[in-house]
Amino acid sequence: MKTSYFLAFLCSSLLFLSSCSDDEKGDNIVDPPEDGASYSVSFDFDWNSTDFPTDYPSGLHFSPLVGWVHVVDHAFFKENTAASSGIEQMAETGATSVLLSEMKSFIADGKGLSTYLAGGHNGGVGSIKTQIVVSKAFSAVTLATMLAPSPDWYVAGVNVNLMGDEGTFVDKKVVVGYVYDAGSDSGTTFTSTNSNTNPKIPIAKITKPPLGDGEKVNPSLCTITFTKI
Repeated sequence: MKTSYFLAFLCSSLLFLSSCSDDEKGDNIVDPPEDGASYSVSFDFDWNSTDFPTDYPSGLHFSPLVGWVHVVDHAFFKENTAASSGIEQMAETGATSVLLSEMKSFIADGKGLSTYLAGGHNGGVGSIKTQIVVSKAFSAVTLATMLAPSPDWYVAGVNVNLMGDEGTFVDKKVVVGYVYDAGSDSGTTFTSTNSNTNPKIPIAKITKPPLGDGEKVNPSLCTITFTKI
């Protein structure tokens, strides 16, 4: 577990929206545009010692949930791309300010609608809930939270498109929250000491132990449900 994470997690625990600086907040827009829709989002975790017994750590937690609504199929956060400084910091420490600034830069360039920041979760089993707003031009969402303790691993729903095939927003969508390696730390288990990867490697889904079986991670670790309001 990295010490610097505690500052971010404490901020989220103590009513983070009122205690964090403006640079650390998401937009958290409530009212949808005319051509848009609002969704409740639930990240449901079941990181338990029965399904994930290898090196099962103590002090399990998830950092503040952070992300943005954007154009479909945007490359940010995609597998096989290099993690930005913001993604790296979120994955290693749970910090969100740099990542939010990066996403807001994309929004200023017309690639997204808004950013989001919600609370974290203390424990391996439980939920993080938030609400998002999408529009026809920006119908995809990416949300992520650091899995801790870990070297540089995070759980995310990446490029989840809430627009259906018929051009209308879906009423409900359930996806797997995959576990990703940010490619910036070479640690091999949850409590590995810091070991910077040089050169960095691209973002990749985790499949190996201690979380996976060599082919995949049990999808029950996290499911993400989007429900239209």
